[in-house]
Amino acid sequence: MASSGFAGISLAGTWECGSCGATGAGWYDEDDGLVLHDENNQPFQPDEHECGEA
Repeated sequence: MASSGFAGISLAGTWECGSCGATGAGWYDEDDGLVLHDENNQPFQPDEHECGEA
């Protein structure tokens, strides 16, 4: 299991943090790797997610 706290990326293009319940858009890009977007549609790296801060 990943140590990031994320429950995972669904094939529908969403992610959910298993620790704080945050959700947003997410997908895997062949060039950029895992790409997540917050509730404001701003891209960020998975390790930049701050749990509990909505």
